[in-house]
Amino acid sequence: MGEEISTLVDGVSAAWNNHDALGFAAQFSEDGVLRVIATGDVVAGREQLRAVSEAYLRAFPDMQLERRSTYNCGEAACIIESTLRATHEGEFMGIPPTHRSVELLTCSIFTLGADKFLGEERVYFDAVTLLRQLGVLPESPDAQPA
Repeated sequence: MGEEISTLVDGVSAAWNNHDALGFAAQFSEDGVLRVIATGDVVAGREQLRAVSEAYLRAFPDMQLERRSTYNCGEAACIIESTLRATHEGEFMGIPPTHRSVELLTCSIFTLGADKFLGEERVYFDAVTLLRQLGVLPESPDAQPA
């Protein structure tokens, strides 16, 4: 993986784990884009990136990402798989705090912008699993007790 994108992706992970919304946004181009596929959120520009990360951190103030895998896609792109762990303590997508813990597998695809900051991050996760863990949807009839 290219050194530039590797450093930026590491910065994104560190910012989430340090609950640093400004640090998260700083890894992106001025017009960088975050697309959260499961929620339909599309956020553009550093100020909006900071604002949306602050909103996620209000909803899940103890959020931690544990990187599981990193895939090299050349000098200008990479994919990371992570496990996200957090407790729902603030409103999220109109859902009031449930105080429930969540654990999700996530996948992010990062691309490098022309200015050598992140141009885009696309985040994928299973929204049904999240909503079940929050107690908004019933458990799957096939769910096995932990």
